Amino acid sequence: MKTIIAHISCAVVLLSAFSCGTKADKNAPIDTPTIDSVVTPQKPSSARVMMMGDIMMGSQCPWDNRYMTDDDGKSLFDSVKPIIAQGDFIVGNLEGVLLDRTPQSQKMKNTFSAVNFMMPQRYAQHLVDAGFTAMVITNNHANDFHGMGVDSTIATLKHVKMPYSGVKREAGYTIIEKDGLKYALCAFSTSPGAYHLDDLASADSVVRAADKVADIVVVSFHGGCEGTGARHVPKRREIFNNGLSRGDVYKFARMCVDAGGDVIFGHSPHVVRAMEIYKDRIIAYSLGNFCTPKGMNNAIPFGYAPLLDVSVNEKGEFLSGKIHSFIQRKGKGPILDPKHGAANEIDRLSKIDFPDTRLNISPTGKISKME
Repeated sequence: MKTIIAHISCAVVLLSAFSCGTKADKNAPIDTPTIDSVVTPQKPSSARVMMMGDIMMGSQCPWDNRYMTDDDGKSLFDSVKPIIAQGDFIVGNLEGVLLDRTPQSQKMKNTFSAVNFMMPQRYAQHLVDAGFTAMVITNNHANDFHGMGVDSTIATLKHVKMPYSGVKREAGYTIIEKDGLKYALCAFSTSPGAYHLDDLASADSVVRAADKVADIVVVSFHGGCEGTGARHVPKRREIFNNGLSRGDVYKFARMCVDAGGDVIFGHSPHVVRAMEIYKDRIIAYSLGNFCTPKGMNNAIPFGYAPLLDVSVNEKGEFLSGKIHSFIQRKGKGPILDPKHGAANEIDRLSKIDFPDTRLNISPTGKISKME
């Protein structure tokens, strides 16, 4: 009984204290339970976009394996991986098709020659393992083995979950979301089945549509003539020796910036070309070859293999960058060039072709804007 009385007394005291406190603080704000709100991740203020030119990891055509590497291509990107690992969006041009030897493709072997590139489908995993974010699949070798090659390439990249862009029968761009940012990749070329460089109206429409849904729009183009005589940007339409247009890459690239493109890079000449800054966006007119161990000429200047590493703000405006100069070796993957040959060649060409651009490239490849 004493225990019950004691408990009742304590309760009365507590209620009294609570009542007094309430009266004394009646004008104080009332604490209400907090509800956990959904926190939206803040978008990064900058991003690193990395680009490479032509990638042809080894070809099964012709059928004697002369253009295949000794270790089945497994070590091709070993020297590149540490740099790629630092990037946010990494893209290269897949020069050729991903297609296995099948009874169907075997029937076509006498139709094609060493200038048709047929990478084994298992090589798609090399791109994934290297750290690529997406691949460009439109170029003058995209139709090697005709529709069978195109279909096989698309199916293979989908199987390894590697985004791609460049086929006109699909959307003009692909969207990749990473770390709070949306990247759009738009790819153009002068080949059948592609969004064509000469069709400026369609290209303008594609880039503008991508700009509406993406934070950063990356535009790739496979255009321009080929060879040592094609190192300069002519600022006019280029006609290759087969009489086909390879586009006016100068007009095309600037149009893409006007339409909302942020980072513009080209390939096709198999040699590097100049770079410029236009409306605070960077344009690289050709990154040449990057990983072509066999089946292509790897002597200088074809052996220069730049990896363009660009930092842009959330609007896509150029902040800074670096040309990582790699050099190619026959039968093996690219390795870093201590002489920075690719960067120095791009700097030389840029000063000739775009003397008024606000672009500075140091002897070691660092890129900055001139004020």
